[in-house]
Amino acid sequence: MQNQKPVLHILVVGFHHKKGCQVEFSYPPLVAGTEGKGECPSGWKYLPTLALPDGSHNFSSDFVCFNLPSLTDPEQSVYGISCYRQIALEEVRIRTADLTRSTVQKSVCTLLSLPIYGYVEVKLSLIAQAFFEQGDFSATEILVKAYEQLNACLVSLEPQEIGSTRLHFVGVPLRDLLLKWRHKILILFKLLLLQKRVICYGSPVHPTCALILGIASLHPELISKGFQQVACVKTSRPMSPMPTFSTPVEEQHGDAPPCRTTLPAIVTEQEAPHEQIAPCREADELLTDPDGRSIASAKEAALEETTTSSSSSSSSPSTGSSMEAAGGGDGAGPNARPAAALLRETSVDTIASNFSSLYAIEPSEWGAPLRIFHEGVLCLPYISLPYMDLLTDPSVKGYTIGASNVLFQHKRQLADVMIDVESTLIDVLDGETKREMQLSTEDLRFVDFVVRHVQTPKEDAEGSEAWIRDQLYGYMVALLKTSLNADGSKEIEHFNAHFMGAFKATRCYGDWLERTAGGSVPAFEGLGGGHPFAGTLSVADMKLRIAQTMQNSESGRKLNQAVTNTSRAVGGALTTAKGAFSSWWTSFTATPQGGHMTTQGCSEPPSQDPSPTGSDELGAADDDVAAATDDGDGREQRNRTSESAEATGSPKHVIATAEVAAHPTTNNSVVEIGREAELLDRGTSTATIMAGEAVTDQTNIPRRT
Repeated sequence: MQNQKPVLHILVVGFHHKKGCQVEFSYPPLVAGTEGKGECPSGWKYLPTLALPDGSHNFSSDFVCFNLPSLTDPEQSVYGISCYRQIALEEVRIRTADLTRSTVQKSVCTLLSLPIYGYVEVKLSLIAQAFFEQGDFSATEILVKAYEQLNACLVSLEPQEIGSTRLHFVGVPLRDLLLKWRHKILILFKLLLLQKRVICYGSPVHPTCALILGIASLHPELISKGFQQVACVKTSRPMSPMPTFSTPVEEQHGDAPPCRTTLPAIVTEQEAPHEQIAPCREADELLTDPDGRSIASAKEAALEETTTSSSSSSSSPSTGSSMEAAGGGDGAGPNARPAAALLRETSVDTIASNFSSLYAIEPSEWGAPLRIFHEGVLCLPYISLPYMDLLTDPSVKGYTIGASNVLFQHKRQLADVMIDVESTLIDVLDGETKREMQLSTEDLRFVDFVVRHVQTPKEDAEGSEAWIRDQLYGYMVALLKTSLNADGSKEIEHFNAHFMGAFKATRCYGDWLERTAGGSVPAFEGLGGGHPFAGTLSVADMKLRIAQTMQNSESGRKLNQAVTNTSRAVGGALTTAKGAFSSWWTSFTATPQGGHMTTQGCSEPPSQDPSPTGSDELGAADDDVAAATDDGDGREQRNRTSESAEATGSPKHVIATAEVAAHPTTNNSVVEIGREAELLDRGTSTATIMAGEAVTDQTNIPRRT
């Protein structure tokens, strides 16, 4: 693939109501000699299902990153980025017979020879937007122009710009991932080293792809130089998702060097001879920082290391001696201090100076990258349902994949770890793997240090994406240096002894030992083993451990859920009880409307008012009962009293219900009070109500039979 262009193909994938997902246009044609419509090579038979992901009908837009095996080289992969859109049929200006639904689902997709997903994604989104706004899907000239311009843009870059892995990091939301996953980001980082079977699921697909590629970008030079075989595997039987090669992969390897750097060769002019490419590669290695770290920070780190190393020979301990004090294992100098000398009483920030001696080491000096995705270990940011059989092939040793189909969640026998991207849940299905993935106290200190700085970032300094990669780079160097210590040493326990044992048993670690002659790295000679955040325990460590346990363990999650449900239920009950108590207390302490308001509203003294007030209402009711059994003279006397009150024109009351209380009431008066309140709401005058009361009192007087 050395003479291939950066952008291999640009195509349109659409959903047909009868045929399903299909390629509607490709340039250059996927199958040579055809028009590039409706045809895919046999090795890429299920390419349309990758460009249009499962469940895409639920979203108006999405981005998908996927990998395919090369059709020409069994040791190379092809990288795809798809921009999916769903628009209403009314937005299509020229409609064809196959558009039978209310919406149209299509994807504009590019196949690349370089894993620069984010860089092309930014440009592809603009291309797709212009293509859809045309309203005519048969007008593909804009796609042909985009293909030519993308290639011209990448080919015109200088070698140092091409070699710099900043192109591979464009569009990777590293800070957002760290703020969302927090300490779990280190769990995922270490999980990748174990080459386990990991399935990440979520819908839409773009967050899943961003998580997988973001974690891979934290490993030094993994994407830029270690992604060549992410989709390559020689299956034990012919399978439709994979191409077949007549020559076995073992014979194709030959005497090729173990690590091939093809980035500058791929993006150079197609006509350029191979002899002219080699100097560009050398210039790339000399002028740029291959792992994407800022060159300024690397130079400053190297200068700081030189200064501190010179000062350590006299009095003050240098950064390297601090590492030796923390480690105390193999490679420690004669003046090394015990591990307890690295204390945390001052600040965790002081320990960060240890990283200056770690990330000042160039990746090429210690054999980066680790070949994590190699010899049957796959990295597929997204796969569709037809690729499920590939995961069960004996030749597939491990994988990190992303999926949106719910069937992958139920096939738990296919995974060692299931990751729910939306809820940030890491479900480890194996007991031994759970022990391996536990973060040590030193790990928790380290990731807490990183997260705190990311929450308050400084431009091109602490908390920036380049700074985050520097920290993980230093962590990787310390991890590899410590792995050379004897099993059971204290330095091994700093990284979790279970994890270190599993890591040493992986194929990528064995390959690293072979390439470095058993870990003989000259750059490691001045470093002591151990964790750079090793030190004595503190209360902060206990808090970190409790928080990590509550968030990661199953019992902790159940307890969190129980506390949440209980607090919700108790909170609701307290709110209800508070409302009921407030209502009762208000009714208990409120001024009785039939008593005090009457005494305030009447001009007559209370002794002359015949109406019962306040607590006398109960006595008034008793009087009504007694009045019903009185003789006729008593009844006539009461009628005359009422008539005289009307004739003299008693003063109006502020509240009409108080006036009702001024008269002897019967059972029917309850109905009259409700009617009067309704009249009050309607704005009826008090005089009208009073007049009605008088009539009511006269007509409702019980007669003796």
